[in-house]
Amino acid sequence: MGCVSSKQFKRAAAYEDSSILAKETTFSVNEVEALRELYKKISHSIFKDGLIHKEEFQLALFRNSNKKNLFADRVSS
Repeated sequence: MGCVSSKQFKRAAAYEDSSILAKETTFSVNEVEALRELYKKISHSIFKDGLIHKEEFQLALFRNSNKKNLFADRVSS
């Protein structure tokens, strides 16, 4: 079983706050929030687990999760 340190927990909690993440990146608060929403939408399009699987990546890029695509295969492998 893994153990999450308090430092890791604080860091994860800080990234839930869009303003903190915006300060640490080149994105604005609105862009961070938009990216977070897009991630949620993509990561729940097929599998409801919060991860972006290859099929979800292909669906987001090409509107087809079954079609073979060399780019998607290489990026998601």
